[in-house]
Amino acid sequence: MRSLTSRNLRVVNFTILSTRDATDSPALVSGYRHGRVPRQVREQQLLDVAEEQFALHGYGGASIDAIARIAGVSRPIVYDHFGDKEGVYLACLRRARGELEQMILAAVAGASTAREMVERGTDAYFEFVERRGQRWAVLFGGVELAGGASEEIAELRFATVNRIRDLIAAIAPDADAVTIDAYAHAISGSSEQVAKWWRANPELTRKQVVELQVSFAWNGLSHLLPEQHR
Repeated sequence: MRSLTSRNLRVVNFTILSTRDATDSPALVSGYRHGRVPRQVREQQLLDVAEEQFALHGYGGASIDAIARIAGVSRPIVYDHFGDKEGVYLACLRRARGELEQMILAAVAGASTAREMVERGTDAYFEFVERRGQRWAVLFGGVELAGGASEEIAELRFATVNRIRDLIAAIAPDADAVTIDAYAHAISGSSEQVAKWWRANPELTRKQVVELQVSFAWNGLSHLLPEQHR
């Protein structure tokens, strides 16, 4: 009887270990095994998962539980990185906005004329929409939050407008500040709406969409430039 009991215990232990190996060992994260993932790498993984959840289900439909489960970590890991769901969402927005601005600024840096700057900047924006559609959807999802989060969302949203305003001021130094500010908002807003329209009409190429947006934007901007630069 004692021998049988020992054997049964060995079988039970083997079953538990086998089950743990099968369910509690998530796939490698950027080449790192579970428990050895550097904090920065884990943070980016969590943001990737959260971004997908926000894009698919909206802010209200996404949850820390789902983010943790898909990432293969516990809820406290997510809280340790971001505090709460609001913190995860804001981190997604910061990352997306930073990437978008970096792409635009890198693109316009090589422009030799005002028109080329508009073309390059516009193409970079729509390249972001094309390559990072999910990220763009979260960035421009229009989620309304309260308190400090609402203020940061507004600041992030207008940060790109400020970059556009700086670029307009650089090519139209004689234009007044109010006009430059209004044009920056107009270009930012129209680009967002054209992007939404493009996503609803995916048969159009990026080149076609860029040409349409540049034509619209340049018709207004060119009137601000000195005649020799039009």
